[in-house]
Amino acid sequence: MFVILMIILVLFVILLAIVAMAFWVWMIVDAATRKFNNDTEKIMWILLIVLLGVIPAIVYYFTVKRPDNSGIGEKSNPKKKKRKK
Repeated sequence: MFVILMIILVLFVILLAIVAMAFWVWMIVDAATRKFNNDTEKIMWILLIVLLGVIPAIVYYFTVKRPDNSGIGEKSNPKKKKRKK
């Protein structure tokens, strides 16, 4: 019974590591393609995410890449048109 629980735990940790790595890469790509107010901000985010790992990627997600557009930069998407009020 103990061996089965250990196998399940190891598989869960491996799955969690894969998800964290995918999220980390996704945030690096997003920071590299996003239009920020200045280049210093972009370089700072990319360096933080690459050098420090998943924690800055999570902070980046909640401060910049929120779907409600309350973040700092704007994603460059030529297909998306701004709505007129």
